[in-house]
Amino acid sequence: MASEVVCGLIFRFLLPVCLAAACLFRFNGLSLIYLIYLLLIPLFAEPTRITMQGHTGRLLKSLCFISMSFLLIHIIYQITVNSLLAGGSIKPGFNCSTWEKSIRQLGFESVFGADAGNGIRVFIPDIGVFMASLSTWLVCRSLVQTPLTEDLAQYNMDFEAEEQRAEEDENILLDEDFEDAEEQEESTKMRILRRIAGVASKVKEIIGNLITTAGQVVVTILLGLTGIMLPSLTSAVYFFVFLGLCTWWSLCRTFEPLVFSCLCVLMAIYSAGHLIVLYMYQLQFFQEAVPAGDSYASLFGISPIIRSDCLYTWKLLVHDGLRWHHFVNPIMLLVLYYTLATLIRLWLQDPIDTPEESDADNTAQGKRKRWMKAHYTTEERKVSVLGLQPSHRVLVVTSNGTSLDYIPSSLPCENGPTTLDLYSTPQYKVDLREEEAGESSTLATIFKFIMKQSYICALIAMMAWSITYVSWLTFVFLIWSCTLWMMRDRRKYAMLTSPFMVMYGNLMIILQYIWSFEQIKGIAGLFLKQDVPFPELGSKILFLLTFWLLLRQFLTERQERLKILLHLPFSIQGWKFISFIIEEEHDKEEEGDKEIMQVLGNMVMAMFVKYWIYICGGMFFFVSFEGRTVLYKIIYMMMLLFCVALYQVHYEWWRRILKYFWMSVVVYTMLVLTLVYTFQFETSPHVWSNMTGLTINELKDLGLERFSVRELFIRIFIPTSFLLVCILHLHYFHDRFLQLTDLKAVQAKQESTIYRLAHPDGSLADIAMISSPAGIDMKEQEEKALLDEGMEKSKQKEALETPGKAESRHLSEGTEEPPSEQSSDLKNKWHLVVDRLTVLFLKFLEYFHKLQVFIWWLLEMHIIKIVSSYIILVCINEVTLFNYVFLASWAFALPFSQFRPLASSVCTVWTCVIIACKMLYQLDVIEPKVYSSNCSMPDYTIDQKNKMQKSLLYSDLIDPSNWVGLQKYGKLLGSLRNNFLMLAILAFEVTIYRHQEYYRLRNNLIPPVARIIFHDITRQHLDDGIISCAKYFINYFFYKFGVETCFLLAVNVIGQRMDFYAMLHAFSLIAVMYRRRRKAIAEVWPKYCCFLACMLTFQYFVCIGIPPAACKDYPWRFPNSTMNSDVVKWLYFPDFLTKPNPMFLAYDFMLLLCASLQRQVFEDENKAAMRIMAGDNVEICRDLDAASFSLHNPVPDFIYCRSYLDMLKVIVFSYLFWFVLTIIFITGTTRISIFCMGYLVACFYFLLFGGNLLLKPIKKILHFWDFLIAYNVFVITMKNVLSIAACGFIIPLVKNNCWVVQLFSLACTIKGYSEPPKDRCELPKGEAGIIWDSICFAFLLLQRRVFMSYYFLHVVADIRSSQILASR
Repeated sequence: MASEVVCGLIFRFLLPVCLAAACLFRFNGLSLIYLIYLLLIPLFAEPTRITMQGHTGRLLKSLCFISMSFLLIHIIYQITVNSLLAGGSIKPGFNCSTWEKSIRQLGFESVFGADAGNGIRVFIPDIGVFMASLSTWLVCRSLVQTPLTEDLAQYNMDFEAEEQRAEEDENILLDEDFEDAEEQEESTKMRILRRIAGVASKVKEIIGNLITTAGQVVVTILLGLTGIMLPSLTSAVYFFVFLGLCTWWSLCRTFEPLVFSCLCVLMAIYSAGHLIVLYMYQLQFFQEAVPAGDSYASLFGISPIIRSDCLYTWKLLVHDGLRWHHFVNPIMLLVLYYTLATLIRLWLQDPIDTPEESDADNTAQGKRKRWMKAHYTTEERKVSVLGLQPSHRVLVVTSNGTSLDYIPSSLPCENGPTTLDLYSTPQYKVDLREEEAGESSTLATIFKFIMKQSYICALIAMMAWSITYVSWLTFVFLIWSCTLWMMRDRRKYAMLTSPFMVMYGNLMIILQYIWSFEQIKGIAGLFLKQDVPFPELGSKILFLLTFWLLLRQFLTERQERLKILLHLPFSIQGWKFISFIIEEEHDKEEEGDKEIMQVLGNMVMAMFVKYWIYICGGMFFFVSFEGRTVLYKIIYMMMLLFCVALYQVHYEWWRRILKYFWMSVVVYTMLVLTLVYTFQFETSPHVWSNMTGLTINELKDLGLERFSVRELFIRIFIPTSFLLVCILHLHYFHDRFLQLTDLKAVQAKQESTIYRLAHPDGSLADIAMISSPAGIDMKEQEEKALLDEGMEKSKQKEALETPGKAESRHLSEGTEEPPSEQSSDLKNKWHLVVDRLTVLFLKFLEYFHKLQVFIWWLLEMHIIKIVSSYIILVCINEVTLFNYVFLASWAFALPFSQFRPLASSVCTVWTCVIIACKMLYQLDVIEPKVYSSNCSMPDYTIDQKNKMQKSLLYSDLIDPSNWVGLQKYGKLLGSLRNNFLMLAILAFEVTIYRHQEYYRLRNNLIPPVARIIFHDITRQHLDDGIISCAKYFINYFFYKFGVETCFLLAVNVIGQRMDFYAMLHAFSLIAVMYRRRRKAIAEVWPKYCCFLACMLTFQYFVCIGIPPAACKDYPWRFPNSTMNSDVVKWLYFPDFLTKPNPMFLAYDFMLLLCASLQRQVFEDENKAAMRIMAGDNVEICRDLDAASFSLHNPVPDFIYCRSYLDMLKVIVFSYLFWFVLTIIFITGTTRISIFCMGYLVACFYFLLFGGNLLLKPIKKILHFWDFLIAYNVFVITMKNVLSIAACGFIIPLVKNNCWVVQLFSLACTIKGYSEPPKDRCELPKGEAGIIWDSICFAFLLLQRRVFMSYYFLHVVADIRSSQILASR
């Protein structure tokens, strides 16, 4: 057995390789004979004892004789030529003479003058073939000497099985007892050879199985590859046969084995002749008869590869200008021929299998069994050997689970019905393992699923075909695929049009094949000429393969439907009724699982319905910002901006036009695809330019330009993907999205499946009722009539069955065992576990939903702050005229809440306008250099010129659009990030409001009175404990201390700016605090808010300034002006050299935001519901006597510290006064200036009279305390006023009046101003500023609130009680 394998390997692999090498190393008549032998080898049987005595042996002998003869003749020829040259009978230049050329074509080449390598090349083919053929013959001759007994034993199946078992046992013993002395008799060499032979046998079996089982597929693929490798008339035969086979297969047709065998024979003969002709054309004689550049040779695909040179006849030269496919084409021909010849040989060796021969000759039966064991699967062997169809076998499973084949002893009758003799003696045979069957069924399921989705592959292939290879013919595919994608039932229409796809695809590839001939030139717009046609034709065949799969799937499904309709034993109505009964019984068993899966499926579908529109919106960005900015991309973005703006402005109108919007997007995308695609033809740019009158660059700005294949794929793929996303939304999610977002039609919360199933009392009951007996009984009572009718119809169906089938079914039913109690208990426990996990999962969903509700509520409370803050920050970072609209809108919308919806709508529309303008400005048509200004500098002095060179007017060209807010960007999307985020936040704001409205309508809720987090905490819970107190202040801190917070922010603005407008803030703070009482402050608060808004908008206008393109400078920059840059900066004047710092406006905005919120608090104080929840903000009576009022104090007494909260109250209300005096002392002593003296005086006064002051009426206490606050505000204001001297005129003050600087601690604390020289006067930088003044101001305000609280009365009463007790 091992020798046969080795001989087969040598004969099938080594010998053909040697012959092929001999043909490639040398091109002449002798090598042509070797080529003929190479073509004959696959037709001969492998070397065996019989074949070596027949044709195979004679083939090897003849090859040995011929190669040896060629070698001897070649040696004689070389000796003769050299002798004649030595004797002078012939001249050295005899090359290309008539006799030399003839002899050389026959195969005898002279090596006179050749180098060593080429000399060896001439002789090595004959030597190699002789050595290979002789070795093969000698090795295989040993088979003839094989004893007859061994041969006979090989054909005895029983002996072979016993020998195989013995060998297996021997291998096991060798593995387990390797050190045993008896098993060392066999040498290591023999074991290695046996293992090599075993591996080679397995490889040979695998290759044989592949060729036999997948032979038709392999042949078809090789025909296609060979046909498209070098398109020509001769290769067209392979190509058209390939197309015919694939198209025939797609039509669900099959070739008869005899027809396919004849086709393979014809193709083998044709490919052999083609290869021989191609090889012969490489000889010099034929190339001289038909020149290399001849059109007919090129048309027929006869390519000259080897060329001859009369000067160097011994050299192997190759023609110039050849591509790789010219060299691969002969290899493909040889591979195709070998595959065909191998199949033909295997078919010829396959004997005809008949039962008569099987019974007559046992030895022949053994041969067939052994051959089929190597080439067929188990099922096919059993069917062919026994003469049975697969349907005549019954699968029997034994008690231990072994799968057996039941094989009846009698064959089916010819004329009678096919029945099984159940009482005959059965024969059993072990079947395949269950794992293999499971794997095959899994693969079959996967293949069926892929085939059902073949329409998607076909549609994608159509689009890829049209994008990759641009022409008018492939444009049809693009329109075709887009049309199918737009249809709702695209699978149905794709299958209906699959025959036309195959027809048109075949026509396209045939025409492309013809135009791929080397002598045929391409046609612009239809067929492009490729240097190497193989990649194009190969990719198109892959695209066409999806069409064939789709057509086959379509015809297969249609045949299955027809087969079902033809085999129905009763009417359609009866079939539907039985199907209904079966479905009802199945629903009873799996209704619980369906309930769970339905919940999960609904959740996934609801998620897609909600969020798929965001995917569509994201695709707008991919389409608009991929690559350079062009007009059609800007239109995409304008469509998105229109949709978002309408959503924000008018919700109902947006919902009405949403469907038409998506339809317009689809139509526009189709138009873009059409225009971009048709513009790729060579003549399109000139045609468009002549039609529109636009230049090529202007057409590029429109988006019409020619791209490479890679760029075109991106330009087409992204809009196409966007088209598919929009179509999916229209077909599957749009209607449900409109239902979901309809605020007029809401669903109650109790109808939600999650809340119903997650309820602790009803969750397990709901799921358990699905499979409980009570639930089943209820459904059985409801459907009793239907089940009775179904049973009657099933009995009628049993009566129509054949007796054999009925008996077989009764026997199978009799073998069934009822389920055991243990299995039912396990099933019930498993269901209980699943039910409990389901409840936990639903609970998790419920908590997650509550978290979502809380987050939405937080967003609703603070979204106005988020929106206004982000918009103002964007305006501050980018100071332009465009952004002035945003700032002015929100500056007045914050304090006056009735204008907030209008401000949101205005900002949304204006943002869309800005984005569109910025994108249009990026077009190449707009060139800023054309209209930019170049300002000339007036008559400045040299110092002034050096300083003014940094001015915006004179540093560079001035683009007037920059002042508006337009400029050229390198990355457009990054520059538009702020605008898009602004638009998203504005849309998110209105989404929050509508979401909350929808949620409250759905759950029958009303909006909360107060915008708080802890809705169960009111004023009554303030004194319950620290936790309740903390929750209360989280809810109502700004409600209680909003005024003080605004005052602190005003002081912060003053300290951060220290300029002219900070002085105005200080005066406004004085004006508000002068009112003293909260009610009086509330009356002037709207005016204060209006003042802040007006000042913010005016300062932003100052930052914008006048247009620099006018080349007009400000008066303080005239040559005769004496105002320096520091004074200009302090006054916050517009200037081109020293621009106002827009970041100062951020502090103004924070003050405006808090003032606006406080205005809302003043309005809420007048609402009764708010006073009940948060308590009133009415000030305590200033004439109240603490001793007499202590018994009627509305707040509890905390002096005796009954809780940690009482201890905290004692610290705040009893000892905060002394801590504030400490802060005042620190404020007065950390710095040395005239203003600090007042703090020290006040501190010493309150330390001296503080104890008695606390016992006085509240009116007296506030009188002194307000004086101290007034002094603190006066100091802050004066420091701000004096900052003009510290920042603007510090240099002359340092030179002439250093004492003034030291007296008032004059030092500029703001960065950006000029620094004076430090050698003459030391600047008190550490003592300047208002940091400690601000800290003191905060604690003074806090202590004032302590004096105004009812809790402070308990402290006063305790102090008086202590004094009374002390006096006793």
